[in-house]
Amino acid sequence: MTTEEMNEQAMEIIVNAGNGRTLLNKALEALYEGDEELYSSHMEDARKEMVAAHAAQTKVLQSTIEDEEVRPNILFTHAQDTLMTIMSEMNIAKHLEKIVRMIVTIQ
Repeated sequence: MTTEEMNEQAMEIIVNAGNGRTLLNKALEALYEGDEELYSSHMEDARKEMVAAHAAQTKVLQSTIEDEEVRPNILFTHAQDTLMTIMSEMNIAKHLEKIVRMIVTIQ
């Protein structure tokens, strides 16, 4: 994998993860407004974006295993950081969903 190819994969990670974050925020807004159908739709779309980002990350990591010359650079490190941050946000959002549903049920 060339540096240019790694940078392309890093940008794919960043773009897909960013799209995932945008969809996650839209999903949470729908949840707050009580629109469960829209919430579920946006969460599924966000999940798909995160799967695509994760696949791009895996492609680079596989290259580092297969070719000792391939070394991750700062852009790839940034992309991984972005991906992991948004994956954490999605995990928290799933817990927020449970809390919102519990509050609605109690009221």
